[in-house]
Amino acid sequence: MVRVTSSDSQLDAFLTAVSVLDSLIRSGMREVVLAPGSRSAPLAYALAAASEAGVVEVHVRIDERTAGFTALGMAKASGRPVGVVTTSGTAVGELMPAVMEANHSEVPLAILSADRPPRLRGTGANQTTWQQGLYGVHVRASADLVSYPEPEPGDQTVAFTECLAALTGRDPAAWDRPSNRPLGPVQINVAFDVPLTPEPRMRDTLRAWADSVTDLSAPVAPRRADRTVTEALDDSEHEETAAAAVAGSAAASVAPGAEAVRTVVVAGDGAGPLARMFAEAADLPLLAEPSSGARSGPNAVGAYQLLLEGEMGDQIERVVLFGRPTLSRSVDHLLHRDDVESVIYLPRPVAWALPDRRPETPVETLVEARRFAGRPPSSWLERWHAEDARADSDLQRALTAARDRNGRLNGPLVARAVREAMADDGLALVCGSSNLIRDLDLVPIDPQTAYDPMVWSNRGLAGIDGTVATASGIALARREPLRLLLGDLTLLHDAGSLLFGPGETVPDLQIIVFNDSGGGIFSTLEHGNIAKADGWAGAVERFFGTPHDADVERLVTAHGHRYMQADDEDALRAALATPIRGISVIEVRGTREGLAEERAEWKNIVARDSHPGSH
Repeated sequence: MVRVTSSDSQLDAFLTAVSVLDSLIRSGMREVVLAPGSRSAPLAYALAAASEAGVVEVHVRIDERTAGFTALGMAKASGRPVGVVTTSGTAVGELMPAVMEANHSEVPLAILSADRPPRLRGTGANQTTWQQGLYGVHVRASADLVSYPEPEPGDQTVAFTECLAALTGRDPAAWDRPSNRPLGPVQINVAFDVPLTPEPRMRDTLRAWADSVTDLSAPVAPRRADRTVTEALDDSEHEETAAAAVAGSAAASVAPGAEAVRTVVVAGDGAGPLARMFAEAADLPLLAEPSSGARSGPNAVGAYQLLLEGEMGDQIERVVLFGRPTLSRSVDHLLHRDDVESVIYLPRPVAWALPDRRPETPVETLVEARRFAGRPPSSWLERWHAEDARADSDLQRALTAARDRNGRLNGPLVARAVREAMADDGLALVCGSSNLIRDLDLVPIDPQTAYDPMVWSNRGLAGIDGTVATASGIALARREPLRLLLGDLTLLHDAGSLLFGPGETVPDLQIIVFNDSGGGIFSTLEHGNIAKADGWAGAVERFFGTPHDADVERLVTAHGHRYMQADDEDALRAALATPIRGISVIEVRGTREGLAEERAEWKNIVARDSHPGSH
């Protein structure tokens, strides 16, 4: 590292900025999202030099919440730490939602919060608050750097090292040894005193520093066509070992002549292709959520949400769980049934749950999971596939009838059209965390498809905030076109993320918004029944339905993006097939009227026609 040295104490701010950034770059940080502010200026000027040298990519966003979720998306897609730079004060608080999501979804996010010097804390000085430790339990580590680098390593150095370790999965006590802790966000709070602007000679010094780390810059992420199937879905260095372990444990873990047991594999968010490999090796039905990374192949069941509520669900005796299930109450009910035994594959601790708080028994090895799964009855998987095909046929008829009755497309039909487009062009998808991710969970699965395109969703805390920014970050990190499927409230909640400055890289992102003027999901919950009671309909519609008259076309075009409207399936398919360059928005207008009744009807049709065969 080129040292920023001077006898002039005014250079302390830039020495601190360069020291912090240098360590982060050496730890793998290659992208930074910066929100403007004066107190963070030393970081901004140092990043400008690093950007010019090609060491890091810097993206500027005027809204800190947008910045946070953009960085979250980048880190989700790349698996590398991504930095977020803010000034002091409320700017730091704006990052809290992204930090919380990063915590629960184990995303390495480096929060670089600029701060006033300690002498101003507690004095009432402008834009000064107690921001060190602001994120509490939601960060893996935090450091308050008030005089960094230290002449001799002390508490600040130790705290900063713990932050670097949490971002990289390393043991802070032995850097060459991996940690067993999950990745996650950290806060690096950096106090800067004036002056905050560089003297003329500082430009050359910053350039020299940036040049000294150019050899560390990461290679451009390979495009999907250049990646193997395994790499495209999971970049884990242990993937090949895991696949071999699954195959090797398939026969060895089940005693010959063991009694048949009706087991299913459930793959929740982030399960990865390991769940699919396990199900196929054990010849078990695979009930996989869209964002599991496992929803494909010959064992996957598309309409499992509906089948779990019928006789097929009643027959289940055991469950092997991978990842975190968050979408379906039927899955939650299954895992809490007294007559069903379940295990969860947890080779290491996770951020989203404590093992003793889950209904499943944790197992650390695939052999344990395989032994627990047992041997299925000879026709167990075939019966699931037969019922899946029948359920999907019944559901398709019900969806078409609802479309014809309302004169508008419904969410599941939109999800099916989007899924068809993904199958045609192989592009990945981000899906909002509301009704549409559940609609996507009802889309049928082609057993001949080796691997589906990746689906991301912010399921850590399942909020709708920051969805547009998250998708933008994923598209920018992957450097290829991407689709985003979301509802109208999710779009409006993050409308500010449609704004890009004239010098910023705009992602290639096609946004499909299903606009039913409000929060349709609430009518499918208990609130829908309350709305039918005397005197409550108005309150439920106002406080939960939250209707609006927003003009999506004007919103989109005001931000300089292309707008299309699709009123039927043919128009939607045509719009989905248009080349994705920059940001474009396809609006599909639906209705919430009768939504709860329709969804109940779809479930009843499937349950009524169920013929699962003998027990």
